[in-house]
Amino acid sequence: MTEHAQERELRLPATINSLTTLGNALRQFLAALQVNEAWTYPLDLALCEAASNIIRHGYHDDPAAHYRVRFRHDGGAVTVDLYDSGVPVPEEKRQPPAIDPDAPIDLESLSEGGRGMQLIFSGVDRVSYRQGEDENQLTLVKNLP
Repeated sequence: MTEHAQERELRLPATINSLTTLGNALRQFLAALQVNEAWTYPLDLALCEAASNIIRHGYHDDPAAHYRVRFRHDGGAVTVDLYDSGVPVPEEKRQPPAIDPDAPIDLESLSEGGRGMQLIFSGVDRVSYRQGEDENQLTLVKNLP
């Protein structure tokens, strides 16, 4: 782990149990910024959902795999980068899901697929994804209040 005043990076095993460590590391990083829970929670939820997707879909729950996370802030926003070498996110999943707020809720629309991407996109201000030869990078940006 490296730690600087405005940046922190860690490497975590690709297991669901790592999400607790990830959430704690985010909160430790944010402590110096003195942001409230109402601001923190959506970022935490988006981050843990993104990491969960890496674990389940990118690495297919391979406990020998690892992913990296880097927290940064520049005074105007907090940026979290997730790096993995698993299966890349399909192109069609890289955009926010289209949701009609006036559509009636049905149980099929609340199925496992797609809900997580909505949590990711709605919890932060910007989401970007880069598929590299050796490593994928998902970037989450949340503007500071």
